[in-house]
Amino acid sequence: KAKHLQFVSGVNPAVYWLASFAWDMCNYIIPCIIVIVIFLAFQQKAYVSPPNLPALILLLILYGWAITPMMYPASFIFSVPSTAYVVLTCINLFIGINGSVATFIMELFDDENVKHINDIVKQVLLIFPHFCLGRGLIDMAKNQAMATLFISFGEDRFKNPLSWGMVGKNLCAMSIQGIVMFTLTILIQYKFFCKPRPISVTPPSAEEEDVDVARERRRVYEGGAQNDLLRIYDLTKVYPQKSTPAVDRLCVGVPAAECFGLLGINGAGKTTTFKMLTGDIPVSSGEAFLNGYSIRTEMRHVHQNMGYCPQFDAINDLLTGREHLEFYARLRGVPEKEVAMVAEWGIQKLGLVKYANKSAGTYSGGNKRKLSTAISLIGSPPVIFLDEPTTGMDPKARRFLWDCILSVIKEGRSVILTSHSMEECEALCTRMAIMVNGCFKCLGSIQHLKNRFGDGYTVIVRVGGFPPALKPVEDFIEQTFQGSVLKEKHHNTLQYQLPYTPGALANIFSQFTSHQQRLGLEDYSVSQTTLDQVFVNFAKHQHEEDESHAYGNHVDISDELPLRTMQTTNEEQRV
Repeated sequence: KAKHLQFVSGVNPAVYWLASFAWDMCNYIIPCIIVIVIFLAFQQKAYVSPPNLPALILLLILYGWAITPMMYPASFIFSVPSTAYVVLTCINLFIGINGSVATFIMELFDDENVKHINDIVKQVLLIFPHFCLGRGLIDMAKNQAMATLFISFGEDRFKNPLSWGMVGKNLCAMSIQGIVMFTLTILIQYKFFCKPRPISVTPPSAEEEDVDVARERRRVYEGGAQNDLLRIYDLTKVYPQKSTPAVDRLCVGVPAAECFGLLGINGAGKTTTFKMLTGDIPVSSGEAFLNGYSIRTEMRHVHQNMGYCPQFDAINDLLTGREHLEFYARLRGVPEKEVAMVAEWGIQKLGLVKYANKSAGTYSGGNKRKLSTAISLIGSPPVIFLDEPTTGMDPKARRFLWDCILSVIKEGRSVILTSHSMEECEALCTRMAIMVNGCFKCLGSIQHLKNRFGDGYTVIVRVGGFPPALKPVEDFIEQTFQGSVLKEKHHNTLQYQLPYTPGALANIFSQFTSHQQRLGLEDYSVSQTTLDQVFVNFAKHQHEEDESHAYGNHVDISDELPLRTMQTTNEEQRV
């Protein structure tokens, strides 16, 4: 996650891996020197005599040169560091020890066939740095032992350790391995071997798509979204071995100064959408433009115009909050003289003043989310992707972060937000879409979605008197409001669901006001359907399929958090 966030912030992948390699080699040189010092201390002639010492040093250095980049491709396979460490250590030890010992034992046989097989095995195993190192040390020891033995007979059988027949071929093999494996890592990072299979995409028919979603699709097709900061055309993702697309022909435009909400339960496709838009996984079909740059051909420029707050905090526990912001400010290209000022702006903006100089590992979950959001705002990118930014925050911190996001929107920037909090969407989103099975099932403003897809109005009535006369009230509601449904009944309280009709709200208040005294009503309240109910009505159609793996790796998905619904009542009026 931290690597991807750095790429989004402007780091060149080749520079990232070069820096990683340089740092890893610096760390490797220290134990390498210690090993050489130990050999020197014990005066092992086979390794520290003047002819042998250069060969030993080259063996150790080139082993680090080869084995370090050989481990890098494993980072694309394993998602848990401890698992990668155990598996790779076992593989390295198995090949290094068994390969070296097996070839040494086969040399003890006089059979020509065995010798021939041994020569072939030794040539094949040269592709492994651990074999090159182990076998090279064995050959050096054998060479010195034979030279010592024959010197007593007056014969010089000592071979140059750097010759091709000794460790020269091992050194050459490791030199090539380092270059090849580093190149392979870069190619994998650029997804050179991950070419999405071409798929044909046809626009959905009018019958299978909601009218608002279809209207937005036409707006995008016909150029009405040409000036929008984010334009998505038929964005599609099909994972291997999956029969249905994870993301299916999304079309939407997000103009400046708008917060667009993306809602959906587990497996709906919103995380996959974010991954495609931020360049984490390749696109199967379709296109998207961010501030005019294509996500398929101009991802470097796309990254320069976006900020990204992943759901799982991509922060370093050892760095302070201030150091994080200064680091990402430099990645964003902020002039060095302004880096401290920009970092201070982020600290003030997100309310991290008290914790700015403390290591991020000591932060609470809420403060980590604030720091991740501050990182996404560094450099004032025109488009900001926030993947559940308030997860784990207390209500006060959540409200504070909402104010920060609203201020960003007022500055003219676009925010694309995913959330499981209906309250958050109602507080922030100008428009929103609900995703089901990779498709937009509805799209529009909060109020528009409530009006179109809500279940009408909720009426709660409290009846006075002891005992309360509920029957007349029930008869009145059933006769006056066609389609009313009694949801709850407790002592002196009745809760009804009334269907939405034009002018229904005015009629409800008019009827209850006129008959309040006659029916003995203490009070009553009328509230519109909450966004939760609209969401649940769509969510029940979601297939229970998890979002798949991306690019041959087990990846975390933002949809793994359980759905949390928060009851809200908008446009509520108590009489």
